[in-house]
Amino acid sequence: MALCFVWPIPNNLLLFHRNGFIYLAILLALGLFARTPPIRAMLNLRQAKPALLILLVLTLFILVNGLIFAPDIKEMLDYWDGQWLRPVLLFCCGLVLSPVIQAQYPSVTADRLFTAIVLCFWGVICVHLLDTAWLYWRDGVIHWGETRIVFNRTRMSFQINMITGFLIAELLARALIHQRFLTLKTPFLAFMLLANLACTALVDTRWGTIGLVGSLFSTFILLGLHKMRRGNIARIGAIFVALLIAAIALGVASWKTDPRWQSLKSDAETGWNAPFTSYCYNRTTGTVPLNQEGQPMDHSNGCRASFFHQGWEIVAKHPFGIGPRKEAFRYILRRDTHDNRINIPHSHYGLIEFGLQNGVLGIAGWLALLLACWYTGWRHYRHDKTMPGLFLLLFTIGFFSRTMVDHNLKDHYLEQYMMLTGLLMGICCLRSGSSRAQNRP
Repeated sequence: MALCFVWPIPNNLLLFHRNGFIYLAILLALGLFARTPPIRAMLNLRQAKPALLILLVLTLFILVNGLIFAPDIKEMLDYWDGQWLRPVLLFCCGLVLSPVIQAQYPSVTADRLFTAIVLCFWGVICVHLLDTAWLYWRDGVIHWGETRIVFNRTRMSFQINMITGFLIAELLARALIHQRFLTLKTPFLAFMLLANLACTALVDTRWGTIGLVGSLFSTFILLGLHKMRRGNIARIGAIFVALLIAAIALGVASWKTDPRWQSLKSDAETGWNAPFTSYCYNRTTGTVPLNQEGQPMDHSNGCRASFFHQGWEIVAKHPFGIGPRKEAFRYILRRDTHDNRINIPHSHYGLIEFGLQNGVLGIAGWLALLLACWYTGWRHYRHDKTMPGLFLLLFTIGFFSRTMVDHNLKDHYLEQYMMLTGLLMGICCLRSGSSRAQNRP
């Protein structure tokens, strides 16, 4: 629980390093699972076997590929350990966490455990809102786009969207198919959702807002189609109208508070072929291209287009990657252009970064892992009618979508995703009798 709360907070703001919590949780969970046959009997590992096999093969491939193509073996091994092996261990920790805890504390069922984890993750959002209220009381102005408890707006946006996805799925499932998983009362869930929406507006991230709207409608469509087979079109239509109004409100708020929307098309066209001498790549002395209106190109709009263009070209040029490395984009650009003035660290796109490190086969392996997790969630939701299956399905889709617009296949982003995915998969794979209250009406 402590780890879930401190996970997105930078270590320099903590009295301790969060890795202590991470490795303690891994050792305790995997150790108890390995040495206790009754705990192992609670989990049907055959259902998780495809994902585990893909994860094992991908882990070995990343290591071997890095040993062959990495320019610095020692540095590669450090990054392989911290940026990949630790998330893999967290996935395994999450997979066995529910049976391990239920064996020690039978009253802590899967639904109660997951509810507690969601609340601890939400704690960071709650603290940010309280901090914003304090700053407004002190200064008399709203501090838009500022974060103090986490490193930047992207981290806060990822946290908001992750929790909001679960809240939306839970509330819509209660309204449309009369099933529930989280143990919290509906009014409190609605309060948490409103707090998240307010926090989204305060953080002011465009891609985060788009992801939130996408999560809203993808969940509604998935549950609505399931419910339409039983009729009740009027109720589904009313909920759809309410969601549409909420989405429009979010869109209008983002449009009014973020002027970057106005020049998006012009900036993207200008930035697509921005030279390496531009400030997209040299933030110190690089030139600022002018868009079609004759205005300086916005960095986010134009440079993201350039990074997308150049990033995929580099992946095609180096199909085996350069091994695990946190700033692969900058390293390859400096090496290929012989220009050490390039100081942009990464491409801002998670899937591109994964390809720059692990090559085309690495991307294929990652997509195969996501597909295995997605299929597990889909199978359990459609055939067993379990809410954890729905959560796993939507969480996998949401995380993959975010890798297309943000660099989240690293650090605590990947750690949180792997642990929660493993946890949801483990709950889905609990044998009958061990997963009480997964589908309470």
